[in-house]
Amino acid sequence: MIRNHLKKIASAVLTASMILGMSGMAFAKNTKTVVQNVKISIDYDLSPNIKPNNVDVDSDSTGVGDITVSSVTNTEYGKRPKVTLKIKPEEDYTFKGTTSGNVTLEDKSGKGATISKVSASSSTLSVTLTLPKIGSGDDGGLEVSDVSWGDDDSPVVSWEKAEYAKQYELRFYRNNSLKDTITTSATNYDFRSKIRENGKGSYTVKIRALTSNGSKGNWTESDEFDVDEDILATLGGQSSSNNGSSTGPNGSSASATGAWLKDNVGWWYINANKSYTTNNWQEINGNWYYFDNRGYMVTGWLKSPYSGKWYWLSTENNSNLGKMLTNQWVDNNRYYVDGSGVWTQSR
Repeated sequence: MIRNHLKKIASAVLTASMILGMSGMAFAKNTKTVVQNVKISIDYDLSPNIKPNNVDVDSDSTGVGDITVSSVTNTEYGKRPKVTLKIKPEEDYTFKGTTSGNVTLEDKSGKGATISKVSASSSTLSVTLTLPKIGSGDDGGLEVSDVSWGDDDSPVVSWEKAEYAKQYELRFYRNNSLKDTITTSATNYDFRSKIRENGKGSYTVKIRALTSNGSKGNWTESDEFDVDEDILATLGGQSSSNNGSSTGPNGSSASATGAWLKDNVGWWYINANKSYTTNNWQEINGNWYYFDNRGYMVTGWLKSPYSGKWYWLSTENNSNLGKMLTNQWVDNNRYYVDGSGVWTQSR
């Protein structure tokens, strides 16, 4: 009986020890202090393609340890960047129980940044900040400047590159009437063909910068370019003194179907209805010619954008100039073109 009694006492002592041990463990788990106040100081360089290393963050709040900028998204011009922070607690502190109401920005910190999302776990506090729109300040990132026509009555308009522009929208006016709208990624545009098409008048161009996400700058307008009969004739356009009677590169002259005209750029062909071909083939008097995007006759090798095949357009400054040659060796007798004008073999 004494032995059984001792066993019962030992069992009771062991059970009590286990209970006390478990209580100690539970107590140890609950000794970490919840961080109740997180004040963040932030500074950044707001510009397109802003990166994590352009953002400086800090906090001297009790219990707050390391802060890192894990990502910056939405960084195009005209958008509001999203900055995600990962915050670690100091030893003996936890973020489990820290709420969004406990997280604030230091006064005058962030130049307009706002807290948009907070999530907490025992080991990490994740904070997302939304920055002001890129370009919302007076930074001139989409300002188009120095819009001007070329010297010596040149029909080329040029302008200074806008810092954040991907493309430019151009509006072309004759006598204050809109004639065309053009988009280009270049910082100049040749309006020769447009002026030839519209004739005499006073021309202006308005230009604004565009970004890849649809943001648009303000319009900048050029000076007036006054085109009279003499300037129009120089550009190859129709006027009362230039009625298309020029002799063409193939020796032909004006006819009921059209006429060859030449200016300081090259030859082009005006049809009877005053239209002209661009970016395409045209058969004239039984011969095939190709005209570029401004309407000028092409010479030399041409890879057709339609068939992808190579053709030789004569470079001889005689009656063959510009013609698509067939059934012969061309380009110093090095290449052969068949009956369709297609290059088929080389020497």
